[in-house]
Amino acid sequence: MTVNLRHLRVFLAVADSGSITRAAEAALVSQPAVTQAIAKLEREAETALFQRTPGGLHATPAGEVLAGRARRAFGFIDAALADLAPRLRLTATAAQLRALIAVREAENFTLAARRLGIAQPTVHRAITGLEQEAGRALFERTSYGMIATRAAQALARAARLAFAELAQAEADVAETLGREAGRIVVGAMPLSRATVLPAAIARFREQGRTLPISVRDG
Repeated sequence: MTVNLRHLRVFLAVADSGSITRAAEAALVSQPAVTQAIAKLEREAETALFQRTPGGLHATPAGEVLAGRARRAFGFIDAALADLAPRLRLTATAAQLRALIAVREAENFTLAARRLGIAQPTVHRAITGLEQEAGRALFERTSYGMIATRAAQALARAARLAFAELAQAEADVAETLGREAGRIVVGAMPLSRATVLPAAIARFREQGRTLPISVRDG
């Protein structure tokens, strides 16, 4: 599922109000924009997220799962965004936050762009956009590289947690439909990696499970 923070905020507004009209007023967008956002999320989830009834819109089981994860995700990032600038809650995009995480970890625009698989100017524009909205620098340019400020470090941590929640939402929604989605990441110490983990993965595969598994040493 493609992460679009604005669409997810609109989705939560509909889930909370049960109404396209009230959601549009709460999210400060048009009613067609609300309808389009919900339709896009439902196409990506490959299932209905709301039941349309004369009494309003009610979240389906898949919709309830997504709403729970989305609320947790915004619970992580909204406080960090507000610490920088209240307006960022409305304007920050997933692409900007991914760029922030990458630069925070790589401490270099070029390396960050390489990790993300995008052009370096795109990363630079994403960070510049955040800095302009925040009204302050998020990185200190030093001889050692781009060093994140304390506020930028806090936002990067919050964004990583938020994206993890949204990645899990995709798997949870798929599970409600009897499908598999996402991946499994296992942190393994040497002894378990040599004996316990291979046997566990083999039994997992014998059950017909096809989720990709990534093993991280240490």
